[in-house]
Formats: sequence, C-alpha cells, structure tokens
Amino acid sequence: MRKQASIILVCLLIAASLAGCGDYARLNPNGSVDNEPPGGIEITDEIDLRERLMAMGHSDTELNWMIDNGISLERIYNEIRFGKFADRINSNQPIGSSGEVILSEYYGGIYYDDEGILTVIVLEEAFNHAASAIAITEMKELGIIVRTARFTDRELYKAIDTLNRIAEDVAAAGASYWSLDTKGNRIIVGLDPFTDEQKAAFLDLLFSASVDPAMIAFKQAVTQEMIDQRAEAIASATQSAGERILLVGDVEVSCTGIAFSLENRADSEFHYGEPWDLACYIDGNWTPVPNLPRTGWTWTSMGYSLQSGGVKQYRQEWARRFGELSPGRYMYIRDGWLGEWQKNHDAAYALVEFYITEDSPETLSAQRDEEQTDYINLVAYSDVTPKGMSVVIENASKYDIENSVQIVAIVHEKDALSEDWFDWKRLDLLPIEGDYMDYLIQGKGFLPSGGQLGFRLDWEAVYGELSPGDYRIVLSPGGRAYPPHPTGWAFNANLLVISFTVLG
Repeated sequence: MRKQASIILVCLLIAASLAGCGDYARLNPNGSVDNEPPGGIEITDEIDLRERLMAMGHSDTELNWMIDNGISLERIYNEIRFGKFADRINSNQPIGSSGEVILSEYYGGIYYDDEGILTVIVLEEAFNHAASAIAITEMKELGIIVRTARFTDRELYKAIDTLNRIAEDVAAAGASYWSLDTKGNRIIVGLDPFTDEQKAAFLDLLFSASVDPAMIAFKQAVTQEMIDQRAEAIASATQSAGERILLVGDVEVSCTGIAFSLENRADSEFHYGEPWDLACYIDGNWTPVPNLPRTGWTWTSMGYSLQSGGVKQYRQEWARRFGELSPGRYMYIRDGWLGEWQKNHDAAYALVEFYITEDSPETLSAQRDEEQTDYINLVAYSDVTPKGMSVVIENASKYDIENSVQIVAIVHEKDALSEDWFDWKRLDLLPIEGDYMDYLIQGKGFLPSGGQLGFRLDWEAVYGELSPGDYRIVLSPGGRAYPPHPTGWAFNANLLVISFTVLG
C-alpha cells in the first residue's frame, strides 16, 4: 500500500463524496470506466456536463450549489471520472490489463490539475524501468497525465513527519505553517518574517534535522495583500452599525485577554467561524493591532452559531497573537452573517470596545473548570413490564426545552461490566420496516425550566418483549432549547441510565 493519499487528493475525494457522487463508476478489466471512453472526452457545453453529472446521481440543487460557489462542473466531472483510478494508483494496484504498477521507489504522488485531470508524478528512473514504463503507458492511454519529479512520495512524507516531530523548533525558526505540495513535489514552508536571515535560520534547522533543503519551497506567510485585506476588514467592521450582536453584562479585561457575553438581538441565527481580530484607536481611526511574527494568520475551519435571543459567554486570550497590550482604546471584532447556515448574506459583526489602563492586570482571573452540563435529570420510573416502563424527568436548566428521549441501548445487568456504557454488550435490535428512529425516539413534549415531564417508554417494536431478569436502559434526553440558550440545542453531557427488573 502507498503510505497515504496526498492531502489535496484526500480533500477532493471527500468533497466529491459529500456532493453525492457515491459509487459513481466501475473499473473494467481494460481499465476504463463504465459509460466513458478510456481516453479524453469531448464536452460540448455546460448542458452536456449537467446531463452527465445528473446521470451519475447528482441533483439540480447540488449542481446549482456548485456553480454558485464557484466550483467548475468540468473539474468535478473529471475528478469523478478519474476517482477510481486515483484510488487504485495510490494503493499500488494496477489499472491496466498488463497488471503492472509503478515501482514505489519511483512514485511521487498524485493530484488533480486545474481541469480535474488526474496527474501522476514519478522520478525519471520510472521511464527506464520496464514494468513501471508499461504502467505509465497505460495511464497515458486513459487520459492520465504523467510528469517527472525529484522526490518520491515516501521521501516527502518522511520529511513532513520529521518537521511535525520538532514542531516547536520549526515554529521558532520562523515557520507559520508547513504542508505537502504534491503538485509542486515539495514541502511548502510559510515564513514570517520573510527575510534572508530567517531563511538561513530555517536552513540551519533543516541540516540539524537531516532534512534535504531541496525538498523545501519557502513562501511568504504574511503578504502585503493580506495586511491590506485585514485593514479593510477592520475598517468595514468598525464602520458597521453593530446593533444586532450586542454586549450584555460585565466585561473583564486584562493586558492579555477579555471575557464578556454577547446577545443576538436579530431575528435570525448569527453564524461565525474561528477568526477574530483586535483593533486599536489611534489618531481618530481604528487600526489593526500588529500581529507578532508567525501568528494570527491561520485558523481552523470550525463553525459556530448564536441563535436569535441567545446569550453566550466568551473568553479570548491574545498573548500568543498580539503579546501584552499597552494602555489604550481597543476593539474586539468577530465577523459572521445572519440567516441560513450557508453564507449567502451580508456580513454581521460582534464588536466589543474596551480600554487597557496602567492598572489593568496582566492576565484574566483564573477560569473555573467548566463542568459538563446535564440539563435533564431522572426523577422516577415505575410500572415496568416486558414491553416498557413509565418515566418522569425534570428540567434542571434555566432554559425551556422541546424534549425528546432516545433509547440508546438496553443491556443485561450481568453484561454491564465497565463504567462506560459503550463497552457493554447491548441487546440486538429487531429487524423493522422503516426508520429505527421512529421507534427509538420517544418521550416528546415541552419541558419548561424547573418543570417535569412524564411519558411511557415502549421498546417492544425494536427489542421485543424482555424475558424476566435484571437490565439497564440507556437514554439520551434533550432537544430544541429556547433563548437565551446560545445554540438552541440542549443535550445531556451524561446519558440517563436506569437499572430495572422485569418480573416473571
């Protein structure tokens, strides 16, 4: 097996899968894909592409979404056509009738080009190796591009592993990020500052770590364009009305962090990601607080939301990005949008203005360990029969909840041998027609803050009648939570477990 697919390939294959490609093609003995010629194809226009993609299982809605988000239908179509080939090549399996593969010592990885055509990179020696040369010829006959490279897939991943093991030293040597560039057959290292001195320091690190410097391609981690875009974004935010996502309650400020609460007073959800920023008020203008080198420009792709009427507490510390702030007037900025989860609306901003003074503490007060929240507690159970039982639950939270209870598992008491229910030997579900959740989700009803809800659990349809004995049932309560709950969904951190006996 190849060590693993390239980062680019994995992302594209996942994207194709999420788009609904499914089992979109079958590999024939001669290496071609059903319904498509093995070589290049002639695509007349977008209508032709749409028809081909719809024949592969895509809907009009999915295709329109791709177009609206700037995704080329031709590229998606080609990625699908070549997908099975990519998987087999990267798994060191043949795709042609000869059964030959490229020798792993000469294999340099795969990627899709800008038109979605699969590209295989190999060392020059592969063309002079008989079996590898046959495999290359068969790939070209299928329309796959084969190009030469200097390093093998194995060598590049070994170097990446080395850099990851000494990540702190790599960052200290000026790297904001490092990643594999399969297309360029190199490891990209983003440097900040991007100077000859910083490059020399990083090269010294590579030599000490026994990484070939020729594998590295330096890139400027922070460009002037990025700096200008940040300044423009801050200007847009500070000039906005900021009347819908508002500060509520007290604010705690230190030279290295801030803690506060926001309320969404718009009539729709506020969606946002990880990025946030700081601005300083200087000479009548809000200007970006300078980032420390090698920080502040990369974020994860996590997504969050604050429901209409919801209130959420935030604690943001910035020592790593900005260091310790000097006395002055500042603003915390977080951008997002209001409406549906898909970002198709104008930007909305959360703005928190604050001051750093000579008396401001260096750090925020110690944060209390957040305890896992159990919104709903078990009050009582009764009237146990082989088919079900009566249950009463209580809402211990400050939020009204549209509750439902899912039966997660039923086990014999003798099989509950560990503290973790997931390790218990659970009773098998009976075969049913339709969706199991129609039978496992029960106990629906409005559960006000501090109130109780009684209901009857009935497990006969999915577990049958239980024989006499001792059991445990695992339940997951919770559901839609009303404001001021921040997200609008409240589920217990810990499941409810009831030990019960079915009498003979």
